[in-house]
Parts: sequence; C-alpha cells; structure tokens
Amino acid sequence: MRVCAAWLVMIASTGCQLYHSMPETIGQRTDCIDAIICDLQSQQHGNTVSSATTGLAPITLRSAEEIESTPAREISLQEALAIALQNRSVLKDLGAGILRAPGQVQTEQTESLQRLDPQVSMEAALSAFDAQFYALGKWQNNDRRFNNRFFGGGANAFKQDTHDYVFQLSKLVPTGAQFSVRSVTDYDANNATGNLTNSAWQTQLHAEARQPLLQGGGLQFNRIAGPAAAPGVYHGVLIAKVNSEITSAKFQQGVRDYVSNVINAYWDLYFAYRDADGKRNAMLRSEKTWKSYEAQKASNRKSGAAEALAREQYFRFRSEYQDAVAGKPSMRTQNNNSTTGGAFAGVGGIQSAERRLRLILGLDINDGTLLRPSDEPSSAKIDFDWESISAEAIMLRSELQQQRLKISQREMELLAAKNFLMPSLDFVTIYRLRGLDKDLAGSHSAINDLASFDLQEYEASLELKLPVGFRQGHLAVRHAKLQVARERSVLEAQERQIIHDLTSMVAECDRAFSQVETNLNRYLAASDALTALETSQEAGMPINFDQLLDAQRRVSESQTRYYTALIEYTIATKNVHLEKGTLLRTSDVLLIAE
Repeated sequence: MRVCAAWLVMIASTGCQLYHSMPETIGQRTDCIDAIICDLQSQQHGNTVSSATTGLAPITLRSAEEIESTPAREISLQEALAIALQNRSVLKDLGAGILRAPGQVQTEQTESLQRLDPQVSMEAALSAFDAQFYALGKWQNNDRRFNNRFFGGGANAFKQDTHDYVFQLSKLVPTGAQFSVRSVTDYDANNATGNLTNSAWQTQLHAEARQPLLQGGGLQFNRIAGPAAAPGVYHGVLIAKVNSEITSAKFQQGVRDYVSNVINAYWDLYFAYRDADGKRNAMLRSEKTWKSYEAQKASNRKSGAAEALAREQYFRFRSEYQDAVAGKPSMRTQNNNSTTGGAFAGVGGIQSAERRLRLILGLDINDGTLLRPSDEPSSAKIDFDWESISAEAIMLRSELQQQRLKISQREMELLAAKNFLMPSLDFVTIYRLRGLDKDLAGSHSAINDLASFDLQEYEASLELKLPVGFRQGHLAVRHAKLQVARERSVLEAQERQIIHDLTSMVAECDRAFSQVETNLNRYLAASDALTALETSQEAGMPINFDQLLDAQRRVSESQTRYYTALIEYTIATKNVHLEKGTLLRTSDVLLIAE
C-alpha cells in the first residue's frame, strides 16, 4: 500500500507542475496566435512605426556646408568603445551584413542560444540521462461466444473485465546501462470455470537492468556519443561541451571584429576632419589669390588670364572641400577589405564618416550634433619582437582556437566510430515480486501477498546483434579519420595564413611609419615654399604665378598625404594586435563568461 501511495504522490506533484506550466496551445484557445497574426498584418501594411525612423532630419551639405555651423560633440576612442559595448545587442559591421545575412550576425544572445539549445547544448546532452517516468492505464471489456469450450475457459460464452496499470521509472547512466523500476497491477474478472475467485488483482514489482557489454557500452563512448548514437551521429556531453566552447570562441571573434570596426570608423572620422581642414585652408588661400588677381584684371590683360586660372583653382578646392565635408557613399576602412582588420581606405567626408561611426556605436543617426574625435593618433615608432608576437598569434587567435577544438571533436568522433566495429551484446537481468488475491489492498490482498516475498522470480539473458561485415561501422571509421585529417590540414593552412598576415602587418607598420616621416617633411617643405611666395607677394616683389598656384596644390596634397600615412600607421598598428590576438586586451575590453 505504501508503494502505491508513493507513486500517487509523485504523480500528483508532477501533475501540479504540468498544470502550472501548461502552454497556451492546449485546448481550443486561439487568442495568442490571433494576436501574433494581427501584429504581423499591421507590420506588413506599415501600420507600425519603428523607433529607428524617428529623430531629426539628416545633416546634408546644403544645410551645413560650413562644418562649424553644426555643434560638435568631442568623443575619445575609449568613450566610443564604451558606448559601442553598451549597445552591443547586435555586433554590427560596416558592410550592411545585418541586411544581407541576418542569421549569421553575432548578438549578445549568441552564447545563451547555444547554451539553451534543446538539441545540441550540454543540457540537452545531459537530459538523455534524466530519469523517465512512464504510466499506463488500460480498461477493457470482453464479451465473446466460442464454439469450443477450451477457448472460452470452460464456457461457450466468455465475459471479462480487465484493468491494467503500469508505472515505471527508468534511468540511463554514463556506462550505457539502463535501470528500471516498474509496478504492474492488473485486475481480471471473468466467468472462466477454473478461476479460484470470480475476480482477482495481481500486482508485480520489477527491477530490471540492461548493460551493453560491447557496442554502446562504457563511459568513454557514452560521454562522446550519447545513448542515442548512430554511426556518424554523436551528441554526447563532451561533443556538446566542445560545441559550446567553439561558440564562445566565435563570439569572442565577433567582439574582436566589432571593436576593430569601431576603431576603423573612429580614425576614418578623424582623417575626414583633418582632410576637410586641409581642403578648407586650400580653398581660403586660393580665394584670396583669386580676389587679388581679380582686382588687377581690368588694367592688365595678363592679370586677366591669371585671374581665370586662380578662379579655376578656387572652385577646384571648393569642390574638394564640399566632398571633404559631405563625403560619398563609398567603401571606407572596414574588416576584410584587403586584410583581416581592414586596410585604411583614405576616403574623406565628415558627414558620411560621422554617420558610419554613429551606426556602429548604436547612436541616433542624427541628434543635432556632429561627433568629433578628441584623441590624436600616435606617431611614435613601435618595434615588435617577432618571436614573441608570432607565438602569441599561434596561441591566442580565436580562429585557431576554434579549429583546435574542431580537431578535438573529430578525434572524439573517431573514438566513438570505432565502437560501431563491435557487435551489440547486452546483458539483461530482471527481478520480480508477485502478489495475487481477490482484493488489491487489505489483509487478504495482492499487495499483502506481494509484501510476503513468497513469489519471487529472476531472469537473466544475453542479447547479441551482429551486422555481418560491419559495413556501416567501417564507413564511419574511415569517414571520421578523413575528418581528422581535413581539420588538421585546415589548421596548418590557417597557421600559415596568420603568420603571413602578421608578417604583412608588421611590414605595413614599418612602411607606414616611414611614410609618416617622409610626408611630414614633404608637407613642411611645401608649406615653407608657399609661405615664401606669399611673403614675397605681400611685399610687392614679383613672383611666378604658376609657382604660386602649384605651391598651393602641393600644400593641400602633402597635408592630406601626411594624415593619410598617419592613419595608415595607426590602423596597421591596431591590425598587428588583431593578428596576434591581443586587440581586446590592448583596447581594455574584458569578456566575462556568464
């Protein structure tokens, strides 16, 4: 009686939990799906307004040709990174990947989604070893007529009422064994002439164990493949753990690329301001020159030609300045344009670059101000120790960490595949207690008879199943070996590629630094030449007009080229840290596992 009471308590508690967690899909209710469909139709017909569509109108060249007319908001690189990581719900890129392939975009839910996946997560793999409760209740009435008394239990007309109740609790263990405890109770009331009583209750308690001795057995196989494994299909705890670590490494890679793109966009905007400053200065100088020759045009035919050339140069610089303020929708510095971390594109345009920085930071595209970088790029010479940075790259790059994890996974799959080269041999043992009487409970009952331990049974068996030739098992092993070989080849190629890219970035740093020094000297020389010509002109001394116009162009070009080289050096330095796997550390970004 106590056994049945325990079963009923467990059933009651389970039923309460099911009742409180009963989903809305039970019954004939459709209000939830109706609300979803209604919302979908509203979105399709444009009846909803997203918060992304609200805000100020965009700043354009027409409304802000003079960049000083728009209030500036100073922002440092560390502040930009902090804002970006606060708005990291989606790890955005600068190539509109969120529209082309939204399913591949990393988000802050990436790791949680893998951890909670009901098919491939560690919890899903562990759930295969959860205890399983099974219950059956069956009621049957038989009313038959037989031509032969033998088939009717001694009567030609056979009437019977039966009840069957089965309760079972089973559990798989990491060795591959399955243990089950089962209660079987049946009631039989019939008119057979040979019965002791017209109705009887029979109750049984079973304790069963099934242990695979060859295929499917052992801790190693079950931790790798799981209890429901098949050749080539492995979902064990260790495989799930490797998949979780691969997802974490991919997320780290996504954060790294995100930080890299934020840095790229920041220095793109810095260059845009410096480029616009140079173009504006050139425009103002050329305007002054044009005005001075315009005043002489009426009295001197030669001055008329000079005025036209000066006017042409002014409008050339004015056109360049307009582009330097507004920019064009062309590709700028972003990851994987020539290099992993992006090669500096050298494209100006304050408003365009500022919108890109706002986009990747997660800020409003226009809030009435213009972001302006407050940090200055470093022009100090950096020397890298090759042995140190190459070792760091091989050890720290997330792509290599993912590939090493993939190799470990393939090696574990090979171990699991070899298990299928053995036959299936299971040892099964069952112990039973029986009780039979007219009543189920009481002094003279089936439960009382069972508790006396008078009726005990034991059963043991061996079950063998052997596929002749093991064709599928051999295919699984050969396939797993090829997978291991492939992943190792990929790792070797990745290491070579990373060393190549790191070498290129170190060389790029050296080249860009040399260009910074050279173009600074070029800019200073051009400025000195222009200053000398302008000083002579202001003193009333004759100067070569063509030299003056050429000197103005040279100053503008050399200034732009100097800042181009300076940002190239800054981006190349950042890319060295990216290639050797230390970009997050040098950017003071710390990922904490939840």
